[in-house]
Amino acid sequence: MIYFGAKADTQSHLGDYSVLFRDAMLIQTQLGAYSYVQAESIICNTEIGKFCSIAGDVSIGLAAHPMHMVSTSPVFFDNTQPLPKFFVNERLFADIMPKTVIGADVWIGQGVMIKAGINIGTGAVIGAGSIVTKDIPPYFIAAGNPCRKIRLRFEENIIEQLILSKWWELDDDILLKHTPFFVDIGLFLSGLRIS
Repeated sequence: MIYFGAKADTQSHLGDYSVLFRDAMLIQTQLGAYSYVQAESIICNTEIGKFCSIAGDVSIGLAAHPMHMVSTSPVFFDNTQPLPKFFVNERLFADIMPKTVIGADVWIGQGVMIKAGINIGTGAVIGAGSIVTKDIPPYFIAAGNPCRKIRLRFEENIIEQLILSKWWELDDDILLKHTPFFVDIGLFLSGLRIS
């Protein structure tokens, strides 16, 4: 579902039941099934897993500028930018915006900024207003400027079981059957082993 003013370029793909809220923008981005992007977020060159919750005013895939040159202005290194004049006839640096990868079931809070090329692990939570410049492992809660790992969401053995279960890849019918157990991780994991 795409709300008024939201945009996704032709190189982007929205998974089943995903949502782009008002004025959200996807550029060269894959949005997994059941994931949503709230109002006024901009996401570039990113692969987003299933069941992700991305709040409003989030920026993902922030481009870098080469700092070893005389100038950091793109008019000297990237003629693909929407600028009126350039001093080069080609893009000199291809790694300005490496792919960002966001695992399944990640929650990204309001106003977060994530540098291009970062990996956010499955089940991670990024606190509102954070600036993420380093990878965040699965199931970590992280926040701040710069963003730092605060703590794990669950005990390590539970995290290992959740990752091995790959529950986010299960068919909708199986997820529906196990939904009553989502409030109790032990029961949920036990139910998956029995199924």
